[in-house]
Amino acid sequence: MSDKIIDEKNVYIEHVTQLIQENRIKTVIVCVNDNSNINRSRFVSVEHFMSSVVNSGIGLSSAVFAFDTKGELNDKVGGGYKGGFPSCVVKPDLSTFSIVPYLPNTARVIGDVYDSFGNLIEYTPRNVLKKVISLYKKEGIIIRGAFEYEFFIFEKNNDSLKPIYNSIQCYSEVHEPVLINIIQDIMNNLSAIGAGPEIANTEYASGQLEITNSPFYGVEIADMASYYKMTIKEIIKNKNLIATFMAKPKANQNGSGAHLHISFYDEDGNNLFSDNNFPDGLSDICHHFIAGQLKHAKGLCGLVNPTVNSYKRLEEYRFAPTSISWGYEHRGAMIRVPFARNQNARIENKLPGSDTNPYITLAAVLAAGLDGIKNKIQSPNSCNGDTTYENCYERFPITLIDAINQLKKDTYFKNILGEEFINQYILLREYEWNRYMKHVSDWEISEYLEQI
Repeated sequence: MSDKIIDEKNVYIEHVTQLIQENRIKTVIVCVNDNSNINRSRFVSVEHFMSSVVNSGIGLSSAVFAFDTKGELNDKVGGGYKGGFPSCVVKPDLSTFSIVPYLPNTARVIGDVYDSFGNLIEYTPRNVLKKVISLYKKEGIIIRGAFEYEFFIFEKNNDSLKPIYNSIQCYSEVHEPVLINIIQDIMNNLSAIGAGPEIANTEYASGQLEITNSPFYGVEIADMASYYKMTIKEIIKNKNLIATFMAKPKANQNGSGAHLHISFYDEDGNNLFSDNNFPDGLSDICHHFIAGQLKHAKGLCGLVNPTVNSYKRLEEYRFAPTSISWGYEHRGAMIRVPFARNQNARIENKLPGSDTNPYITLAAVLAAGLDGIKNKIQSPNSCNGDTTYENCYERFPITLIDAINQLKKDTYFKNILGEEFINQYILLREYEWNRYMKHVSDWEISEYLEQI
């Protein structure tokens, strides 16, 4: 370990020690994000955290990376039962250490996962993202961005999902005052953890909200997205309500997206997407980045929309993309280019649902875009003037299994994200799909029970 890394770690330890003392921390939650987008955590006494975990890490069964969203274990992932599911080691990244303001005497930290020999386990989402970011670093590109989440809040009701307000009046002041206490509580706590909340408003479905946060750099983009979701879910749960990032909880209404805003900068802070020599004010690298995402859109869909429910959001005329397209200020396209230019130039990928894994999604979008940049792929014409729903644009897969089959065909992702990661990810999604196909739904009972 270099002297620079040791000095940096010592600075973080001093900072964490101060936070612990000032906030009388008794418990530290050490968490990792698995390949089914579930945060897996261990609760550690502050004494043990500082005396042991900070330097040596904490053990965690590798079985957590074989769980699907329900917690069902797929023993085909990794070595399975034959391999014994050996322990891995989670080492806290002290730069992510954060006080949890709504839980007494509690802090949280995100960890990186290693094997027992001290090697990074490359198939874990955060490590996959770090690998892709390192490829951009070699190109002299600094990544800045943020996830823009939509989510629903429901009352706890055993019979039905009852939204906390009934209206599709997006941005309506009539309903926002009713929510002011909830919104303020969320924004105050997001501020306290450093998320930098900016704007809150009602969205285009009953009980649906959006709260934007400040942009971050590199892996912090996904780290903060993870903290953002946990914070909102836990605050709302404390109010005896349910906050859900399920992509489509209610039929016949809009679903929730996790739109990903990205911009590139060089080491001098210049925006690499901006070029005033072109009529649209966008650089070649921006157009190449867009083109790479469009080229790999079908396989990308399987990575950024990871659940059965994800595909029910991708519905025509619901402000969700259904086709492989891009446009200037076009909210029906897969990629929207906002009007901001010069230092604020950016793109928005609208394909991910709110159930997306922020680490995997950011890694996948960057990987796809890198193909466009490295091979100077030209972007097609923008979709401006079209609805993208009626014209002959190529469509996304319409089910999870269709998307996974497309991911299998697109071998590029194996080369960039790692073969072991892709293989394990596909096994988990197929396992979930097979469980879904064995389920007999209420719709089937209603449709067929007496009539057939």
